[in-house]
Amino acid sequence: MMKQSRWRSPVAWCAVAALVLFILKNYGLLVPIGLTEDSFKELTTLIFTVLSSFAFFNDPTNKEGF
Repeated sequence: MMKQSRWRSPVAWCAVAALVLFILKNYGLLVPIGLTEDSFKELTTLIFTVLSSFAFFNDPTNKEGF
């Protein structure tokens, strides 16, 4: 059984991206990079929609593909 590197996992990278956005939001660092509170809400809605569609189309029985 081969172990997959956590750094190659797309799930791990999604978690890192969510953590970075969470930290930026909590410390008020979204405005310098051009994200207002409203645009951040729209971005998170878009991300949740995309992740929901990935979860819907994912085939857990296929180890070779998505």
